[in-house]
Amino acid sequence: MYKFITCVLLSALMMESAYASSINVISLLDVQGENDAGLLIGATDEQKAEYLSDGKVKSQILAFWVNGVLYDAGLRDGHIVSELAKNGISASDVRTILITHLHPDHFGGLVDSDGEAAFPRAEVYVCGVERDYWVNEVKNENVINALGLYEVHTFMFGDEILPGVKAVDTSGHTPGHVSYLIEAGEEKLIVAGDIMHFPEIQLPVPDVAVRYDVDPVKAVQSRKFLLDYAAWKDIPVAGMHITPPGTIRVRKSGEGYEKY
Repeated sequence: MYKFITCVLLSALMMESAYASSINVISLLDVQGENDAGLLIGATDEQKAEYLSDGKVKSQILAFWVNGVLYDAGLRDGHIVSELAKNGISASDVRTILITHLHPDHFGGLVDSDGEAAFPRAEVYVCGVERDYWVNEVKNENVINALGLYEVHTFMFGDEILPGVKAVDTSGHTPGHVSYLIEAGEEKLIVAGDIMHFPEIQLPVPDVAVRYDVDPVKAVQSRKFLLDYAAWKDIPVAGMHITPPGTIRVRKSGEGYEKY
């Protein structure tokens, strides 16, 4: 399986921040493959033919280590742990984990093969709306068990969770899906979570949703909102399903966007 881990320094012309002076990113690849285009909602045959090859969409699952914080934990037990280890970071070094949402490919790696906490010294942060949906409404046992292994902190849309890290409401894919706006000195980065699953078609045609979306209409609105902001401010976007290394810049192009 192809693995890509990179450490990059990202910069943009942004406001001063009182916190860290730069943004240091390690991209962690958990899974890579392809899926059938039948997962798409709202894509015409002509659009599929133009943007996809062989009716397939590339698929990958990533997590990110940014300035000492882990963003999501991947799907497979132990895999993100081993990817971090390649960069000299042990599981016990991870103290803070910010979750974008509670789908299995974002929280599954919190639990090791013995059913214990994969990051034994970490505290987990998740949007309160997201936690309540999966724990109290859906009553998802996997979510309940995984979160039960950790000290969990909840927050709301718009909160500053950590110094220089703000929760941005990008709900729709799930009710409490958040993206994280990170500021450090003159640099900014958006950790976007699942704002896009298949950028090869969802960038040029942002109205295309996926069957994983709890609310496809709202998911489309959130995608456009976040990409409009990223394009306007020229902020790099790190996405958990963007081709490794998973970080792109976007700009407006016609009715959609393009990376550059």
